[in-house]
Formats: sequence, C-alpha cells, structure tokens
Amino acid sequence: MATPQNTSKRVYFPYLDVVRFIAAFMIIIYHGYEAWRGWFGEIGILSGGTYTTLSPGGKLVHQMLKNFEIGVDIFFLLSGFLITYILIKEKERFGKINIFNFIVRRTLRIWPLYFLLIAIAPFIVSWVNADSPNYLANILFVNNFHAINTTKWAYPFAHFWSICIEEHFYLVWPFIIAFIPTKHLMKVFISLIMISIAFRMYTVMTMDKPWFTLYLHTISRMDVLIIGAIGAYYYAKKPFEIKLSRYFRILLWVVLIGVFCLEPVVNWGSVFLAGFKKFFYIGVIGMLLLDYNFNAKFRHVLKPNSIFHYFGKISYGIYMYGNILLLIIMKKIMMKWEIDNLYIYMLLLTGLTLIIPAISYELIERPILKLKRKFAMIKTRR
Repeated sequence: MATPQNTSKRVYFPYLDVVRFIAAFMIIIYHGYEAWRGWFGEIGILSGGTYTTLSPGGKLVHQMLKNFEIGVDIFFLLSGFLITYILIKEKERFGKINIFNFIVRRTLRIWPLYFLLIAIAPFIVSWVNADSPNYLANILFVNNFHAINTTKWAYPFAHFWSICIEEHFYLVWPFIIAFIPTKHLMKVFISLIMISIAFRMYTVMTMDKPWFTLYLHTISRMDVLIIGAIGAYYYAKKPFEIKLSRYFRILLWVVLIGVFCLEPVVNWGSVFLAGFKKFFYIGVIGMLLLDYNFNAKFRHVLKPNSIFHYFGKISYGIYMYGNILLLIIMKKIMMKWEIDNLYIYMLLLTGLTLIIPAISYELIERPILKLKRKFAMIKTRR
C-alpha cells in the first residue's frame, strides 16, 4: 500500500508524482492537438488522408484526445487531497494550523514561476505578434472571471484560469480546516459540493450561453478539489487500503477509454448533466487513482526514483510552459520554415515542454522550494 513515506517525519506519497506527470502530459497533448487542427486541419491518419473530414475511427480518437483536458480535474483531485491531508495532520499534531506559514508555503510554490511568466509575457507577445492580454486580471488571480466576462482565451495566459482557482482554494481552505471542528468537516465538505452542483444547475437554467461559467468559475469547479479533500479526511483519520482485483481494474479502464472515445466530458446538454455528469468521470478516475496509490497488490513497474517521478515533480512547470510554447513552436518554427510534419511538431512540443520546465525547476523552483520547507509544520518531500 502506498502509505506516505515517513523519513524524518516527512510526508510523501511517492506514486502521486507519476499521476501528476500523466495529468500534465494529457493537457499538453490536448492543447497540442487542438493547435495542430487550428493551423493545419485534421490529422491525416484520423481523416483518411483528406485533412478535412474525420473517419469513423478518427472520430473516436479525436474525442478521446479532446477529453484529455480532464487532466486539470486530476490536478484538482490531487491538490484537494494533499493540501487537506497536510492541514488535517498539522491540526492533529499541534492542535492548530499556522495559516501564515501555509500561505507562505503556497506562495513560494506557485508565485515565482507564475509571476516570472507574467513578467516575460510582454516580450513573448511581441515576439509572436499576439494580441496584448489583460495583465492585471492575472496579477490579481482573477483570470478565470475575466475569461468568463470576455468569453475569450487570451494568450499567453489562457491556461492560467486553473491556477487562479487553486489560489482561491488556498485562500479559503486553511481557515475551514482550522476553525471548523474536525468531526464536522464532512458536513461542510458535502455542503460545499452541493453548492457547486446547485450553482451549475442554476447557471444552465438562467444563462443562454453558460459554457464559460460552467467551465471556468471557481464555484463550478471547486467540487473536484473537495472530493480530493474527502479522500484526505478519511485517509488522515485511518489510512486505508484499496483491494481492486485485476479484472475489475481492467473493466474500469475499458469503461473509461470507451466513454472517452464516445462522449465529450464538457458537453452539458441539460440541467442534470451540468450538475452531475462530471461525477461519473471523476468516480472512475478516482477509483483508478486509489487503486494505483493505495492497493498493496498493485505491481508498480516504476520505482520512486524513476524519470517519470522527476517529471511529476516538474509537472507545474510542464503545465505552465506548455501552452505558451505552442504558439512559439507554430509561428517561429513550423510556419517560418514551412514545416507541416506532425511528427516533427510533436517531437518539438514534447521535447521542449520537458526540457524547459526541467531547467526552470533546477535553476528557479528548486532553490525556492528549499526555502519553502522552512515554513512547513508537517514536513513533505518534493
């Protein structure tokens, strides 16, 4: 069972690093696929060589690739679990939560890279000749609300909306864990999930074009973070073990892949679907994540010191740099040199989206993370 390793009282869930990398890479593939279609049309192998109309098999692969955007929800699940687990254990050990230290830790983890990219954005925007984005909305962490109001994704900050939601979560969550008695936390968690469901249903009932609000609003998306928090609550109370059989695990994968190929995750055609559809995907993914991390009989091929664990540690950078690199690759390499080869494009995208975040992590993030540990009440390993 993947119980947290405890070396000098450091909490570490070793297999979650791999999950982080998979989630980040899913998002990179999704953005890369959409960018290619926008510039060059449908992929040849998915369109029978026409580059315009998808073949029947191509439609299935197309839908699966578009559903890779659910990688953001996987990040939310992990954040809700890890943040809540650490806060509950801190409260359990010390009888209180040092909110100032928590905010400092989150600031040191998120802000350096976040504001570095905001600082260099004017040069990137000018270089690729893109429209000027709203810098203030991103500085104030309200990019998601700005996108809702304008119904536009603004390069190079189009993907910053999820970081804004996480920041909103960090501002509120330590106060909830600190000041609500632990025995009442589950009531609060369930209530907040119900508020999120009600908000989405109300949005569909009252708005003509609700998609941006459903996709980007903090209240609409907070329930996945809280589902992760529920897992942390029970694990902190008593570490559990999942015992899925190999056949049931295979069945879950078949169901998930099958549905991914057939149905858009973010298509909400009714009030009911807006309120509850996501829980099917989150439920299946959640079971697979629990099985991977907390099943003692799961045969882990990747050891905790593998390259994929390292990629998990730099997954924040992979996510942050990836979408920015897309337009640079397209305009400054593919279009400039008249290259329309999908394999070269994917090699450049995946290569640069791993190399640049790794350099950034080693030179910028890792030294700051050492400072972050000085504010840790419950020691963690990253």
